[in-house]
Amino acid sequence: MNPESQTLPLRDIHLPEAVSGWPPAMGWWLLLALLLLLPVVVWTVRKFMARQQLRQQALAELNKIETRFQQHQNSQQLVSDISILLRRICISRFPCHDVAGLHGEAWIDFLNSQTNSFDAEKSQALINGPYQKQCHIHSLPLINASRDWIKQLQPGTQP
Repeated sequence: MNPESQTLPLRDIHLPEAVSGWPPAMGWWLLLALLLLLPVVVWTVRKFMARQQLRQQALAELNKIETRFQQHQNSQQLVSDISILLRRICISRFPCHDVAGLHGEAWIDFLNSQTNSFDAEKSQALINGPYQKQCHIHSLPLINASRDWIKQLQPGTQP
């Protein structure tokens, strides 16, 4: 048999198509998602750290106020210092237009709306104490209520 006379019906070799760049492999999608989420995570962590730093600074300031009170035993100065500290915390934590103008019962209502730490006696001390010559209040419960208020304070709308 002549090999030339018998040809097999074979087709030519077909090469596979070139590898396409689209759609990307799963690893590229994960990398893209990570790159998109990274700024959000960094922003959230920084905001959390700023809140924690504010809380730690406020507690340290309250400890200084307590130490000064133990030295001078002036209840009026204690109430005034605590009232100023609470107002500074609120102004740095919440929009200024919401808290800067509050006074009297509205101020106490705002404080208690955040955390219900101030009962009637402590509330009256915070309202009237800074403006009286002498203020008669149990200092330790006021200090502890202020400390609890700072620790339980929920995040505001500002960092």
